[in-house]
Amino acid sequence: MKNSLFYNHIEENDNNKVVIRLFKEFADKHPNEQIYLITNPLGSKQYKLEYKENTIVVLSPKHKIIFLDLKNNPNKFNKFYNRFIFNLNSLSEKFDYIDFIGYPDEWQEELTAKTTLDIVTYQEIEKLFENNKLNQKLQRKSSLLISLLIGSINDIDKIGVELPETLLEKVKKNIILFDGDQTRFIYKNFTSKTVSIQGLSGTGKTELLLHKLKELYTAENDSKIFFTCHNVALANTLKERIPIFFNFMKVEKQIEWNKRLWVDRAWGSQRDKNSGLYSYLCHFYNIPFLRYSYTNDYKKIFTQILDYINKLDEDEFEYPFDYILIDERQDFPKVFFQLCEKIARKKVYIAGDIFQDIFENTQESELEVDVILNRCYRTDPRTLMFAHAIGMGLFEKQKFNWLTDKYWKAIGYKIERTDHELCLSREPIRRFEELQIENIESMIIDKYNKSHQIIDILKTIQDGNPTVTPDDIAIIILDNNKTIYDYIDRLGYEILEKLGWEINRAYDTKRKIDNTLFISNINNVKGLEFPFVICITAKIKDDIKYRNSLYTMLTRSFIQSYLLVKNDQNLEIQQDGLKIINENKCIKTTEPTDEEKEEIKNTIIKLQKETNISYKDFLTKIFNDLKIDTPCRKKFEKALVDAEIEKFDKDSTIDFIKTNKRFFCK
Repeated sequence: MKNSLFYNHIEENDNNKVVIRLFKEFADKHPNEQIYLITNPLGSKQYKLEYKENTIVVLSPKHKIIFLDLKNNPNKFNKFYNRFIFNLNSLSEKFDYIDFIGYPDEWQEELTAKTTLDIVTYQEIEKLFENNKLNQKLQRKSSLLISLLIGSINDIDKIGVELPETLLEKVKKNIILFDGDQTRFIYKNFTSKTVSIQGLSGTGKTELLLHKLKELYTAENDSKIFFTCHNVALANTLKERIPIFFNFMKVEKQIEWNKRLWVDRAWGSQRDKNSGLYSYLCHFYNIPFLRYSYTNDYKKIFTQILDYINKLDEDEFEYPFDYILIDERQDFPKVFFQLCEKIARKKVYIAGDIFQDIFENTQESELEVDVILNRCYRTDPRTLMFAHAIGMGLFEKQKFNWLTDKYWKAIGYKIERTDHELCLSREPIRRFEELQIENIESMIIDKYNKSHQIIDILKTIQDGNPTVTPDDIAIIILDNNKTIYDYIDRLGYEILEKLGWEINRAYDTKRKIDNTLFISNINNVKGLEFPFVICITAKIKDDIKYRNSLYTMLTRSFIQSYLLVKNDQNLEIQQDGLKIINENKCIKTTEPTDEEKEEIKNTIIKLQKETNISYKDFLTKIFNDLKIDTPCRKKFEKALVDAEIEKFDKDSTIDFIKTNKRFFCK
């Protein structure tokens, strides 16, 4: 398996290729060691450093920054070293690290090492790392310097240089460093016009798109960029995050909204050409606008535009944008990406979840992307394993999905077989190492049978984490029906009365709000993360879309997730599966037979076909099955647009129609 923690940004030559190969060999034998090989700071202007072709700068968070002279020329090497340190200090000043780290004369001796290799052997590489280990306090300073050199800038005012004490503070103040695959996506010059990155939830895909956006926006003065996604809440979050991100990254160019940069959902409104990508293209190419409430069919509207463009003569065609960035790839059909490649003058960058949609993302063709991220930096591995297991039904006799060995490995699992039993395990991740987090239950599943249970959980979180604030916590209701809003009102009143916390009804606000407790249905949580997540459901449904949503919601946490189930006879099966994960650090499951795998595959194909229709056709089939008269159908169509029911959620739609039939069909 490729080591995703190793990154080489050095152009190989006769002087360095053997040494680079030995570093790669060391990284393969030490897969949890993060290692970067550079000759220049990344993510900033490329400084002219003489002699860099004869040097290697080795970055590894638990070690000194090692400057390696490959030609043994002390004068030129020292000149290179001094200028490199000068440039690093400039970055420290630019990003306000200097008040925390100090000037180079305060840290050079204890945090850097200059050396040559006496003999170019693997043993010498091992000795190099062994001789330059740092204690925990100095490791933190070294990681901060490395973050400057690879462009993975941390908010130094928030994380500080001192070692945090409580678990919540340790995780919040953890120094984030891009891994090798993340770094590759940002800095590699890909030859293809469309560059795609695929990863699990929590692998940093959206953050990487922000870094790519910054790079594109600052590299040129007149380029036009559209950053889009499906979800309105995520689009609003991105619009809020980008100015903050640009300010934080010290971007000197002002954002020219709707002139150089557009950030919005894929569809949009007919009244405002800048409200969505489709809206803009309809206006740009003078194409009739099809309303979302009528079709709800991406394939139809983007095929409409692509067909129109393909009929244009070459001299009539114009590019509306230079670059298009797309988040949540799994929400769009293939024709959308074909269109984006057609209308972007230079590049299209796409990020998607490798396991967001059980309907489509089980094909190995989905792995044919430029970069695959399989190390989840948000969620504790135990929570992630449980979320995968419950989403796919791995603890149950009847599985909802099964992956090939290649696919299991692509999403970060090691496989051990004993007859038909599989043990699926994951490597630990840097965010949680040395935090003693194994003493904390990262995933809790329990029966929801007390009205004050939520308050008890919130108080437990408070007691264990004195610095916790309301916006560190999310409560997510997995069921979609109107009764949940009455429940949320009652719960909000009780939380205010018992804890003094205001709640944020995210299905109304569509965003996070400081110092308020986030409460939502499943439709407004994409792209968000919280230290603590509490999921509530009436029962664990035998429905693939529901299981996907359950997986997604559980992985919103980076310390602890709760799953509270009101009534489910299979609850014990899930609890037993979680117990095995906690004790053995792996999912234990029985591999389906070839016949069962084929049956699973056919079921998913059937569901794909059922959902590969327009929303209007979807509703028409339900109306016909329920024998709803034609005069009533228009009323239901309008009501369903406003209802908090996920489109194509068949069970919830049928329940809604049955419940309201007497009101709409008088």
